[in-house]
Amino acid sequence: MNPAFKLLAPLSFVLIAPSHALDQLPLDQLQHGLWKVERKIEKLEENPVVRETRHSEYCASPKKEILKTLRTASYLCKTDVTKLADNKFAIDAACKLGIVSGTNKTTITIVSPSEYSAEVENKGSKLGEKQHRKEFITAVRTGDCSEGESKK
Repeated sequence: MNPAFKLLAPLSFVLIAPSHALDQLPLDQLQHGLWKVERKIEKLEENPVVRETRHSEYCASPKKEILKTLRTASYLCKTDVTKLADNKFAIDAACKLGIVSGTNKTTITIVSPSEYSAEVENKGSKLGEKQHRKEFITAVRTGDCSEGESKK
């Protein structure tokens, strides 16, 4: 699996915005390099609630990969981007794609050029099965990419 996809998969459902809305996101300040990502996931549709934490590390350019994800999927959902503060944005998406429908709210905070966080809440249904999940994502740039790693 593409390492950049693993870095951005948590955000890919929500980050579906028209190109003009993408201009509001100050992604160019995020530096290319080796990023360590922690995802804390709560599967609220389960009883009892299932919680898991995933850790990963990838060489990536967050700006390039996030924008690629956004532009590829920009025609799928009705999306609004709201600036909450200088480096904090809310992205609300409503999707109805045949047998899959739902809403997603993501709040992205760019802490510094080497750190960002996101809170994601997905509510919806897939094949009639309800889903409700929350994710808390932190990503920290831990250094430069080594010689053999991708320079996306």
